Amino acid sequence: MIQTNTIFDKMNFNGGNLSSDGGSILLTQFLEQMKLKELLKSIPFVDSRHLPVYSNTNILFLQIIKCLLGYNEQSDQKVLINDPLLSLKSLICSQSTVSRFYARVSLNTTNEFKKIITQLACDFVNSNIDDPILDADSTLVTTCGSQEASAYIHHYQENGYHPLVINEYHSKLLLSSLLRTGSAYSSNGIIEELEQIFSQLKNNGNIKFRGDSAFYRKDLFKYLENKKVTYYIRVKNFRKNIRESVMDMVMNQIDWNDFDYTEPYYGEYIVQEGEIKRRIIYKAFRLEQDGALQLIPMVYCIITNDFEIKPEEAMDFYEARGNSENFTKELKDDFNGGILSHKEFVKNEIDFLISSLAYNLYHIFQKRILEEKDQTIRMNTYRLKYQKIAVKVIQHARQVTLSFSSAYKNKVQFTQYWNKVLQI
Repeated sequence: MIQTNTIFDKMNFNGGNLSSDGGSILLTQFLEQMKLKELLKSIPFVDSRHLPVYSNTNILFLQIIKCLLGYNEQSDQKVLINDPLLSLKSLICSQSTVSRFYARVSLNTTNEFKKIITQLACDFVNSNIDDPILDADSTLVTTCGSQEASAYIHHYQENGYHPLVINEYHSKLLLSSLLRTGSAYSSNGIIEELEQIFSQLKNNGNIKFRGDSAFYRKDLFKYLENKKVTYYIRVKNFRKNIRESVMDMVMNQIDWNDFDYTEPYYGEYIVQEGEIKRRIIYKAFRLEQDGALQLIPMVYCIITNDFEIKPEEAMDFYEARGNSENFTKELKDDFNGGILSHKEFVKNEIDFLISSLAYNLYHIFQKRILEEKDQTIRMNTYRLKYQKIAVKVIQHARQVTLSFSSAYKNKVQFTQYWNKVLQI
């Protein structure tokens, strides 16, 4: 064992073809098996170059790999070029070439790229999820300086963009990832995004939709009802709804002294618009204030077209959508989706889509390859556990040998995952 007071005789950086990302072969080979690059070839760019050395498809593919592996800085391009493993199979270009790539991005580019993200996610859900749950939410991507289409968002009290994301709850996949201007309202574009999703997603009347009060829109209710989608959407804090809930408790002779925050009361009543009936389910509770419970209960409601589920079960089901906010947090923190540094909006949009696709690819990989507890770990944990492995790259006689560190403790599990990737 090395002593803490050891003085080394020599130190240098001439160890040869060593890489600290030996485990990256799991993800890169998985992408090869998926034939991702073939899908990306259909994405159009505004490109007038003749006989380019680096194709737009190749550069985009490398940007996705960079995001997956956690290399998000511009200076990281030099790291990739000099890495003996990461540069082995891919044609890695300079940072200036990457910068020029963004100049060839157009609105048509991002629209087609977005369709591929939805297609890949819906294909996985169609094959693996019996009863999809769609969770819609808006989030914040902060900006700085004079970035195009950025605006002050009062809800967050910050300047930025206001993306709309729709996750499938069981798989965690992003079925839609829409970067919007900072001035966009939380539910802007929701019906258009759902229309794209439902064109790809199998709908046997088994799809459920959840959203917060920003999605309390009658046109959205009607759209979901026409699509035979069961929805659970939080009602805005209208005085009318609160009054109706309190009146329902009075009519049912509910004693307010019988419930508090830990044991709330669940009730319901029906609202009708023409021939369409909808169900308002409410949760009432009293908070403690100055050592005593409040006199008037706190009430919040959800609206649903599900007439079979019990009120308490419906409310618990709606409140479980809070976990989807963790999916968005992972997109922003682990896949760099919360940092958009370009001045032009369309360039920021493709970066946001790259982060979204990388997020989806990891979770598809996680569901198909990883096992047991590894099926719940976030990307940053995965990188520490399975990507950051010391490896020596030995090239000889048209053969490449990877010699991993003998001290790596997860070698058995890693080998098992590698064999599963090759069998896809």
